[in-house]
Amino acid sequence: MIAAAPAVGRCVRIAGAGRDAAYGEDDGFVVVLTVARPLLPNGAQVRALPRVGDALVVRAGEVWDPRLRLGAVELAPDGPDDLARAVAERDPALAAAAGARRIGRGGGLTPEGDDLIAGVAAVVAAGPWPQPERDEWLRALVGTDLRRRTTALSATLLELATAGMGPEPLQALVAGDWGALARLDAIGHSTGRAIAAGAALAMANVGHKAE
Repeated sequence: MIAAAPAVGRCVRIAGAGRDAAYGEDDGFVVVLTVARPLLPNGAQVRALPRVGDALVVRAGEVWDPRLRLGAVELAPDGPDDLARAVAERDPALAAAAGARRIGRGGGLTPEGDDLIAGVAAVVAAGPWPQPERDEWLRALVGTDLRRRTTALSATLLELATAGMGPEPLQALVAGDWGALARLDAIGHSTGRAIAAGAALAMANVGHKAE
């Protein structure tokens, strides 16, 4: 069994379960449980899906580190100009405005606006900016009231993104594995596509700084 490092050791109570996945919460942190290897940075593999109301401690024989490591790969940028400018200029005020426009917007457990912001945040967090500048920018991007603005699952994924963690296919893609793009696109109805768009936008601009 394998689990993402941020999920290991957490004691979760199952709040929802479907045919392919279940999810449980530990003090606001949502763990996604699957019988397959985890794709998400808060994922864990189990032998059989638990039922709603069950409690379990996430254990792993193998721990997956979901931190991104940027390689020499160029993705075609595809994203909104205000967000691209916020990255290129490394401007926290622009980042705050761009995040406020998008976080919590859209339906589902991970709204599309959140997924776009998560792709941007993960790449910026893994990028070359000096740490104080990077941390200030990322705090501005997601804001201080994240858990009041979006779902618990999406807030968990955004918090992990600001620590440079993302889905396994995104991790592989930004390291240079082009075959991972199809796997990333296959996550959710629009989740993977939006994460990919955010990551591409950030990678095109993360090394820039307008004077």
